Amino acid sequence: MSTPSGSRLRVALIGAGRVGTAVTEVLRRAGHEIAGVSSRRAESAERAAARLETRTFDHRSELPAVDVLLLGVPDEVIGPVVSEFGPSLAPGMVVVHFAGALGIGPLAEAGAAGAGVAALHPVQTFPDVERGIERLPGSAWGVTASSEIETWATGLIAADLDGLPVIVSEEARPVWHAAAVSTSNGIAALLAAGEAMLAAIGIDEPHRVLGPLAAGTVANAGEQGAAKSLTGPVVRGEKGTIARHLHALTDASPHLAEGYASIAGVILDAATRAHRIEKEEAEKMLEMLENRPR
Repeated sequence: MSTPSGSRLRVALIGAGRVGTAVTEVLRRAGHEIAGVSSRRAESAERAAARLETRTFDHRSELPAVDVLLLGVPDEVIGPVVSEFGPSLAPGMVVVHFAGALGIGPLAEAGAAGAGVAALHPVQTFPDVERGIERLPGSAWGVTASSEIETWATGLIAADLDGLPVIVSEEARPVWHAAAVSTSNGIAALLAAGEAMLAAIGIDEPHRVLGPLAAGTVANAGEQGAAKSLTGPVVRGEKGTIARHLHALTDASPHLAEGYASIAGVILDAATRAHRIEKEEAEKMLEMLENRPR
């Protein structure tokens, strides 16, 4: 197959969710032809087709003549969907899914039919299609592909999706995905815990207080790595400050104190692994967290 920058590809999408639609739209803007959209829900297919300026089709009965077939479907149905269109596959096609925890295993039937197969996972959040399109440039992508198209896949990501391709082995996909979801949802969960603490002392709209702080922290981590960005009383070993936090939160709500202790434990573990705090000091703080007032 020719390199992505060397030819105009014909692309079709099966599954009209946020990720698939956003990626397909970015490819359309890069100059590739979108040959059609298929979805189990007709209204979803029609909505995505209107956005992508193309037609709808039913992958169970027809498959457009395309170079690349994108599967924006839930993880658990990737294999069954491949079985539905498998007989229509032409050798030389490329079939791609976006699931983070899965490699090319679910695409085995397509590979056996002579298609190139790839699992391309964008490390980004997609609250809606528009913001997904905005956030894709500069994002990393986990790439697991059959050997004959690995170079093609990394080139497509770098050239037409303006992303950072990262090769991930088949067996490493679950850990790759775990890191991504732990980071994304972990940040949101930590913010939710902080917002609950502020709400407990009567602060209105606590997200407006903590949002800029979180943005600055994420920026620091992006520039120098998360370990070097750690700061605060845990990293500095300020046991007196931590004790005051625990007592005040216990008075406000034992549940908040429990959450704080869990978060402090995660910070402590990260600081210890990064050699930001001595092991003996870390053990003392951990004992204090475990023996907090209840």
